Parts: sequence; C-alpha cells; structure tokens
Amino acid sequence: MSGFRLGVVLRLRELAEDAARACLATAVVAHREATEALIALTTAELAAQDRLVAMGEEGAQAGELRAVRAGVEAAEQATAAGRARLEAASEALMRARGALAEASKRREVVERLRDRVRLAEAQEAQRREDRVLSEIAGVRHARSISVREAEL
Repeated sequence: MSGFRLGVVLRLRELAEDAARACLATAVVAHREATEALIALTTAELAAQDRLVAMGEEGAQAGELRAVRAGVEAAEQATAAGRARLEAASEALMRARGALAEASKRREVVERLRDRVRLAEAQEAQRREDRVLSEIAGVRHARSISVREAEL
C-alpha cells in the first residue's frame, strides 16, 4: 500500500471518528434533556398526587376528586412516556459511545500501520545508506592496499 493511499484511508478514518464524536455529543444532549424532562414530569406527578391526597383529606366532592384523579393518571402516563424516552436516549447514548470506540480503534489501526510503514521505509533507507558507505569503505581500502603495493 502506498503512503498516499494510507494517508487517504487515515483521513477517512479520522473523519469517521469525528462524525462519531459529533453523534455522541448529540446523544449526550438528548440524554440530558430526557433526564431533565423526566425530573419535571415526576415532580408534576408528585404534585398532582399531593393535590389528590389534600383534596381527599379536605372532604372534596366526588366530581372534584374524579377530575383530580384523572389529572394524576395523565401525569402518571406522561411520566411513563418520559421514562420510555429516557430509556431510548440511554440506549442511543450507549450506541454512540460504542460507535466512537469502534471508530477510534479503526483510526488507531491505520495509524499503527502508517507508523510501521514509516519505520520500514526508514530502515530500508538506513540499509541503503549502509551499503553505500560499505562500498565506499571497500573502495578506499582497495585503493590503500594498491597504493601500499605500488610503494613496495
């Protein structure tokens, strides 16, 4: 694989990781919003239940109690829907975390491969340089021997 193609693959992996990071950020925001919404719904449900208890203790009429009870049931349904939204947001958050982890691993694999290719190229360049230096040393040695022989 040429360095150019490896660079392109690495850039694509980096872009995929960035996209996964953006998805995770979106999922975190959605989870936080779902959590805050559930807190508000739970607070409203508890307030409706408290109102029902207070009205019962005050001796409110049956029609009023039925209306307040209907409000409590609506609040309970809204809270259940909020829990479902929070569960869905939690699952989406976990999927986004997994996707980011996978994208990071894929990028790291290409980076390690790039580093190995660079190391192999550097080692090959060093071997070529060593061969040239050995050849030069061999030629110098041969010259020095022939100069000594010529002097004798």
